[in-house]
Amino acid sequence: MFWTLSYELLPGEEIIDDTTQKSHAGLKPAYSVFLTNKRALFRFDGLGSSLTQSFFYHEIQEAATSKRLFFTYLDIKTEKKTFLFHVADAPYWAKKILEIKNQTPFSDESRLHAKPSPESRKRELMDMLIILRKHSLLNDSELAEKVQLLDSMKM
Repeated sequence: MFWTLSYELLPGEEIIDDTTQKSHAGLKPAYSVFLTNKRALFRFDGLGSSLTQSFFYHEIQEAATSKRLFFTYLDIKTEKKTFLFHVADAPYWAKKILEIKNQTPFSDESRLHAKPSPESRKRELMDMLIILRKHSLLNDSELAEKVQLLDSMKM
């Protein structure tokens, strides 16, 4: 499992199924699901964010649904932790993830062990600051202060 600040596919990765192609009723889900030939991606759709969490299929031990406070969540269990995702049609996605996991051969993909370049790290931090300002979580002076601090950092 790893977090990224953008929704990017790995080389050779193709989307098999995703929630953007399905309609849903009721409350807007907090996460969008993208299933690829290599991993399951969960994009947080709050505050204009593009924060994405993903799992290679071999990391997922169990995918099921869990009901908490009248909401049905997609329950993803890994070796170390259990994750709950509020997605549209959680039973469908639990079944689909297990189906693809069983069809996908174990891939020995390395998990982005190399550090991202300083330029990309600064760009991601700058994007986060802009989103915070856009949603009035930072004022102009705080944004200017953070940008100046970011520019002075040696990454």
